[in-house]
Amino acid sequence: MVSGGKPGADGSPAGDVAAAGLGQSNNTAGIIAMLVAMASFACGDSLMKLSAVAMPTGELVWLRALAMASASFLYALVTGAFRNAWRLVAPPMLLRAVGDVGGAICFQSALARMAFADLIAIIQVNPLLVTAASAVFLAERVGWRRWTAAAVGLVGVLLIIRPGTSAFTWWSMIAIISVLFATLRDVSTKSIDRAVPAVLIIWLSSTLVGIGGLSLAIFEDWVWPEPGVVLQVMGAGAFSLIGHICIITAVRTGELSAVAPFRYSIVVWALILGLLIWGDLPDLLTLLGMVIVTAAGLYSFHRELVARRKT
Repeated sequence: MVSGGKPGADGSPAGDVAAAGLGQSNNTAGIIAMLVAMASFACGDSLMKLSAVAMPTGELVWLRALAMASASFLYALVTGAFRNAWRLVAPPMLLRAVGDVGGAICFQSALARMAFADLIAIIQVNPLLVTAASAVFLAERVGWRRWTAAAVGLVGVLLIIRPGTSAFTWWSMIAIISVLFATLRDVSTKSIDRAVPAVLIIWLSSTLVGIGGLSLAIFEDWVWPEPGVVLQVMGAGAFSLIGHICIITAVRTGELSAVAPFRYSIVVWALILGLLIWGDLPDLLTLLGMVIVTAAGLYSFHRELVARRKT
């Protein structure tokens, strides 16, 4: 309450009304930032998929990782983050690196060969698996409702990939493996020493992802990248950077309960881009699977907020 403030029409002080308006304004800005972040990630992945026509998976993974590792190295150097480099030598960081490398290679492999929207919808089950894995490996308390949401989300994934039918491709399994690697990455990140600067984590992960992509040169026929393809990959890296900046802005600006659900807007962006660029239009079962995965994720997030409030 603001001392001496003029009461509003409902009897509340004008200061409280102003604070409520400011909170609403912050949430609006946060939601916009989250929408921009998801649009950026979708555009970046679209550029990587377009680039896959001209370059093999390993080379694309290496080129993008090289750009990100270089940028994060320079930033860490300027900010003095390397003073904490010794903290990177820890089991959680090693597990995170394994998840990062495996996830990047499997995701790009599936991205080059699957319908764009289908893949983006499948990877939305990641938060549900992270919840389950956190309960199993980190002893976090997860109620039966969130376990049920995780199970329902997996049912949605099965509707998208439909094993045993003509709609199924083995690249769908590679997409699911990429989600498992991403889950390992995210769960391991929770155990990393908070004193480790985020830029160091990005630098080490990008470096190791680049080495992982480089190792695929043994099995692939690499080509000299055309300028247009290099620009596409650099654009993908730029979109990724914009996306991460916008996510940080969204979380810091608005309330988590208001902005976080809009992370699932990436499915809508993927549907739009998939239709405009590749002419992909998912069938009814696939769309139903997308709705189920998204709804399960939103419900799980809601239950997590309820659990936090009780705590």
